Amino acid sequence: MSEPTTRPRRRRTLRPLPVATLLVLIGYAVLTPWWAGTQTADFSQALLPPGPGQWFGTDHSGYDLFVRSAEGLRVSLLIALVCAVVATVLGVAVGAVAATVGGRIDRLLMRATDGVNALPHLLIGVVIVALYPGSLTAIIASISLTHWPQIARVVRAEMLSVRSSEYVEAAYLWGASRGQVLYRHLLPAALPQAAVGLVMLVPHAVWHESTLSFLGLGLSPDEASLGTLLEVARGDVFTGAWWTLAAPAGVLVATTLSVAGLSNALGGRSRSALGRGRGRDPLAEVVTEGSDRDGEGTGATSTAPPLVRVRSLTLRLPTEDDRWVHAATGVDLDLRAGELTALVGESGSGKSTLASALCGLSPAGTRSSGSVSIDGREMLDADERAWRGLRGRTIGLAAQSGAETFTPVRRVGPQIAEVIDALGTEVSVPELLERVGLEADTADKFPHELSGGMAVRAVTAAALAGEPAVLVADEPTAGLDPELAAQILLLLRRVADTGTAVLVITHDLQVLETTDVADRMAIMYAGRIVEQGPARDVLTAPEHPYGRALMAALPAHGLHPLPGLPPELTDLPHDHSFADRTGGTDVADR
Repeated sequence: MSEPTTRPRRRRTLRPLPVATLLVLIGYAVLTPWWAGTQTADFSQALLPPGPGQWFGTDHSGYDLFVRSAEGLRVSLLIALVCAVVATVLGVAVGAVAATVGGRIDRLLMRATDGVNALPHLLIGVVIVALYPGSLTAIIASISLTHWPQIARVVRAEMLSVRSSEYVEAAYLWGASRGQVLYRHLLPAALPQAAVGLVMLVPHAVWHESTLSFLGLGLSPDEASLGTLLEVARGDVFTGAWWTLAAPAGVLVATTLSVAGLSNALGGRSRSALGRGRGRDPLAEVVTEGSDRDGEGTGATSTAPPLVRVRSLTLRLPTEDDRWVHAATGVDLDLRAGELTALVGESGSGKSTLASALCGLSPAGTRSSGSVSIDGREMLDADERAWRGLRGRTIGLAAQSGAETFTPVRRVGPQIAEVIDALGTEVSVPELLERVGLEADTADKFPHELSGGMAVRAVTAAALAGEPAVLVADEPTAGLDPELAAQILLLLRRVADTGTAVLVITHDLQVLETTDVADRMAIMYAGRIVEQGPARDVLTAPEHPYGRALMAALPAHGLHPLPGLPPELTDLPHDHSFADRTGGTDVADR
């Protein structure tokens, strides 16, 4: 069977015309004044039309407009570049603080951004420059202080998008501080867009400065910019000397079009780069693993004190339309050392929300009550500093989505090494990879080069970098075929056998039943744990009607479809009735 062929991806290249035009203009602005030397006024040569001796003609003072326009372009580009850099730095700073801190600071900064953006920029510029006429600093300040909001908006939006990604969430779980996440993940993602914004600001700043100078509020004629030349030419045009206006105006338009073309090309390359590395390589894993369990389980006995103790946990998540998601209601759960506990249920039952709460990652605005005790410490109302001391060290999370947990543009090994350094453990990357059944050369691969099973193993390796006492694996078998899913569950069984308390969140009951890896099982429905106990008892003889309906839906038990759909967690029945799912039986209080 021949290898599948893939079509080579066309690489975006910069358009040659705007780049070449811009290079010519920059060379013209830099070299022409140096080649021509210092000009002096010669009124005998005033207002000569373009010709062999003076390509752009002369102005009313006899200056060669070819040289004069080059000098003006050099001044305008310098002012525009400084303004663009200052505005970009301000925008990146405001956007980064807003996206990283969030909450009231975010709202305050965005309202300030909207306020500045709503003001007429030219009017504000005129006011500032009029207070300090002829001041280069005033011109730069008037442009910079009115043009940073666009950059701030772009940077904030990009950082918020990245901040909600799996790999940033994993970075927090693996012990990274807010500053480390900003430096390692958020800024690298936003800077390409900020760079594009900087380039796009240059022609805008050129026109802004030219407008101020054209109004007579810019630099003096001795250090003329393009705007100053246009202002001086305004009177000459009425005498028929059209070239005095055409020369600087032509240079201004050519500069604007070339920089705009370059910024458009850079914008396309930036979007293309951000989109690369998100595909999946459909590699198949051929290694099979056998279970070494003897049928009774190797976990700790149920009399061991729990490392995680959840009692009467209730979670309410706010929605944008002012409703509340009843993500968890009265949840009781224990996780003990050496035990693998499976939390099962249909999608949307609240399993992943419960996992986030166990790791201190509930969404902002969540209302919670009850108790979450981890290693003897009450953590439900703990602050971020307290959670940071536990994440990665006491409790680790192998997040779902596999390869998306890692930064897509960096190799896997260095990212796992960063986790090790952040947590201060002495384990090595090869040791972790070997522990999860991966070859050492996996460290040199990019996330998109990993198959689904390899990605889950790599995520598990990172989660184990801090040698946590508790490991939460959120949907580790999602999207995997039954054989690979079985291998992942057997891997997590071995982790539990080392003394780690493992919580596996899954809806893959069939593989769970086949592998027989779980010591205990809990069934979750509509935010409630409706049944829990020894895994084999729950799998073979569930007492709850909903549990029996789930087992009956498996192929091995007759493949009887479960009727109806789970209720919306924002609109639960007052009696929490399950009648439409269990053949008319109300089991809310069972």
